[in-house]
Amino acid sequence: MKIDLKLQKGGFTLNAKAHWPDKDMTVIAGPSGAGKTSLLRACVGLDRAHGDVVFAAQAMQDRQSFVPVAQRRMAWVSQHDDVFAHLSVAQNFAFAMRFAAPGGAMIEDVASHFGLADRMGQNAGALSGGEKQRLILARALLSNPRLLALDEPFGALDAEARHALLGLLTGFCKARTLPVLFVSHDLDTLTRLADFMVYMRGGRIVAQGPLNACLLDEELPFRRREDACVVLPAIAQGYDAANQLNALDVGGVRLLVPGAKMPKGEGQRLRLRAGDISLSRARHGDSSVLNILPVVVRGVEQASDNGLPPGLVNVALALGEQSVLARITAKSAMELQLAPGEELFAQIKASALVGG
Repeated sequence: MKIDLKLQKGGFTLNAKAHWPDKDMTVIAGPSGAGKTSLLRACVGLDRAHGDVVFAAQAMQDRQSFVPVAQRRMAWVSQHDDVFAHLSVAQNFAFAMRFAAPGGAMIEDVASHFGLADRMGQNAGALSGGEKQRLILARALLSNPRLLALDEPFGALDAEARHALLGLLTGFCKARTLPVLFVSHDLDTLTRLADFMVYMRGGRIVAQGPLNACLLDEELPFRRREDACVVLPAIAQGYDAANQLNALDVGGVRLLVPGAKMPKGEGQRLRLRAGDISLSRARHGDSSVLNILPVVVRGVEQASDNGLPPGLVNVALALGEQSVLARITAKSAMELQLAPGEELFAQIKASALVGG
């Protein structure tokens, strides 16, 4: 999607220009009041901003034309959406199908995917919070959109329900190559979903790029957070059934991750927290840590330079073809005498590698 939009709403001004892929999942992030929802609504056409929107090589709006919302085939789900409580689950789905574009998924398939097949005759108002949210998303997807736009619809769910729903959503959209544009301020949600990030401040887009590049951007706040992390693409290579360990290729580096068997050759995403990496100059063979890997120091950030709490530093590292971040104490950094170009070993606990 390519945008160049201006919108005045009361005392707020949106002035946004960006270009991101018409595929996968793109997050609009930024602090409260940055204009995230305003941008999302303008992209979909719910708010008529001045300027240009191009999606899938088609002009949604420009100086001469404006494609109505109903013709854009962009499904919208906001944090305030609700089910039709007086109708059954099946009737909620049937209502969505009245406005569906041809060639979409069947009700039975969507209901099964989102775990609602045995709730079809139940009144939607009697569903649990997690079930209602699954129904809302499934209903939007039944319209057979070309783009799914989400405005923080997961905030009311607990962590377990949110993770389950994100997994279902990701699986559905990737299987149908349906692009998603979503607003989120929650690091857990955006690291599990996003492939690309658009970051806003004060109504403007101040950064955009692949997720990991933005997580590591020195001008953005993510690398200063207590839960700073990177998200790495990986390919499953094999499974050690005796020890329940998956071998993953991460940019030419082999990592071991515990858990259920991952299909060989299937793409995965791993979230690696900066605080879960320790550094040493030697490879210790008697360690309980399974992943002890060679890395190269790219840079060291002191607390006084990047807003970290006193006594801590960030160490930017090259791990094979990937960039990662380690957070260690200033004392450890001084004792290791870290400098750009230094070759070290990163110790990464297998249990610390969390699927994104």
